[in-house]
Amino acid sequence: MKQMLQYEDYDAFADDYCDEVVERIKQLLEKSGISQGTLAAKSGLGQSTVSKFLAGDTRVSLIHIAKICRALEVDPGEVLSLEPGGKERENYPDMTENWENDMLISDPSHPVFKGYLRKFEVYFNSTISSENQILHGTLTLQPSANKRYCAAEMILDTGKKDINGNPNYKRYRGKVTVSLSMSACYCVLTETEIGEICFLVFNHLFLFKEDLICRMACAATVSSGGNKRPTMHRLLLSRAELDVDHPDSEDFKFLRGQLMLNTSDILIEKRAYDKFKKEEQDFVEKNEIRELLDELEGGTWESLQVYRIDEAKIRNADCRQEEKIRLISLLRNYSMNEKYNKISTKTDEHIFNYIENKIYYKNTDT
Repeated sequence: MKQMLQYEDYDAFADDYCDEVVERIKQLLEKSGISQGTLAAKSGLGQSTVSKFLAGDTRVSLIHIAKICRALEVDPGEVLSLEPGGKERENYPDMTENWENDMLISDPSHPVFKGYLRKFEVYFNSTISSENQILHGTLTLQPSANKRYCAAEMILDTGKKDINGNPNYKRYRGKVTVSLSMSACYCVLTETEIGEICFLVFNHLFLFKEDLICRMACAATVSSGGNKRPTMHRLLLSRAELDVDHPDSEDFKFLRGQLMLNTSDILIEKRAYDKFKKEEQDFVEKNEIRELLDELEGGTWESLQVYRIDEAKIRNADCRQEEKIRLISLLRNYSMNEKYNKISTKTDEHIFNYIENKIYYKNTDT
């Protein structure tokens, strides 16, 4: 405010203020090591637009500032403040920075992140009950613009299209923290446009000289259906891109089985089991697989027409490892196992009624 009062000419103040804002953006770019081209790509602005306002040929707008601050992961006050040098980011602390200690680590330069800082393909089942598809996206783990923490960006193709026929994407940004005591990576992601937060947890291993190939994560989200219910499911992180567009592809069949929620038993209705043997006939007729299935079929519950197959028997069978893995995945793909666990409205109602009755009877007793 004091600086504003020193100007009698508002046009002169506006010119100097805009120059100061642009200078602060340049300093942030230099500090973070981000090029103009990278800034344009991350912010969604055209490279010519970025070049022009950094050169002073055009004036930077509030829309530009908002997109740039989002891309650089800084508070707009750091760029727009009237105080000399801008308002420091420390005045707006990230609450998750308080997690940082010897056991909880977010510093991307720490050895726990070696092999993890890269782009992964991500796959998970649609949380809409009527849909039989695997959704595909990417998860990028990399140092934040200020190098203070490991940033995460997840972009998902929802499988839907907008009114112009273009794919509809969700874009999440967040932070990754590694717990040494729990051997786990925790990732908190936010999609601000639709007001959604999701959580990923997956096992952490030290990878000093290798890159992470894949991990199965536990995901806590909200279902995409009309009721928007809390949902737990599995999500695969993979360096390799898989063919999941076609339900008949080998990748789809394998991955669909692995994404199922599982126990040590595989439960398959007889009609689904018969369908499995028909559709996978070439695989099933292999001698070692045929013999193994004959043995497993001894676990039928005749009255219920359900096969109860102990996965351990398959793992211990005298077959090639790749064949056993494929068989387990195919059986799970045809099994009664659930794709996800959704907290339904009925669950909330049942719990409410139960707890309400306990409180009621407790109050009447007293």
